[in-house]
Amino acid sequence: MNHNKYFLLVIGVFITMLLSGCNKMEESDNQKSKKEIKVAISAEVNPPYLYTDEHNEFTGLDIDYLKRLEKKLPQYQFKYEVGEEESNLVGIGAGKFDMGINWFFKTPEREQQFLYQDVPYSYALPLIVVNKNNADIHSLNDLPGKKLTPMAPSGGLYSILSQYNKSHTSKINIDTIQEPSNGDNLKMISDARRDAIFLNWNTYNAIQKQIGADVKIGGIVKKEPLHIVYNKKHQKLHDDIDQATQELKNTGELQKLSKKYFDINVFDDLDEINKQKDKLEVQS
Repeated sequence: MNHNKYFLLVIGVFITMLLSGCNKMEESDNQKSKKEIKVAISAEVNPPYLYTDEHNEFTGLDIDYLKRLEKKLPQYQFKYEVGEEESNLVGIGAGKFDMGINWFFKTPEREQQFLYQDVPYSYALPLIVVNKNNADIHSLNDLPGKKLTPMAPSGGLYSILSQYNKSHTSKINIDTIQEPSNGDNLKMISDARRDAIFLNWNTYNAIQKQIGADVKIGGIVKKEPLHIVYNKKHQKLHDDIDQATQELKNTGELQKLSKKYFDINVFDDLDEINKQKDKLEVQS
């Protein structure tokens, strides 16, 4: 090899090493420039939103959504921490966590404590479950005068019925108990000891898979928006995620996640979703 070729080879190797070093430094700088966001997720699995796979790693609609957010928002790096729902909320309020995701509904009390996402990433489907022979109950308007199974006197479902009673002359009788058993409640409906149970689709789906009660979905009563909850100091984070979420909706990514986990598009209007409610029944 002549001296010129040897010189060019050495220069080439040097430039390659220099560029490689620069790229690594740039990657390291990028990592350092990312703002770490502490995200509280629930220890209680809640398919299809959050559950663990065969490797005991968290997966589900919530995780798929958060991964898409991270791609849209490279300035942030999410660090996930697992805890119980109520302690997570306390931690968000105290600044231990920056935000939390766990299938959160808005409630007036919580809106005073936290920032809520304005652009929902998905929807819960509160529904009425009835005996398979019942053809009369399809909506909340059909519940006054009926016997519902007992429910907890807090949370999103209780709030929905309470709000209904505040705005209607005919009231729904809400029978409350601190720790209701949804399995026992479904059996009450199956045995025709109560007229209806009001619960969310994912809860119904999980329990019905286990017990196979003689029941069906009478009707889906509303689409309840699901929100990330933020510490009130994080308005910028809130706004960035809202913008990214709207973009994911505009490009159809959120709708694809819905089809993946529900077999229907929860972003459709309620009438269209009710036409497809048979797809939400547990298949035996």
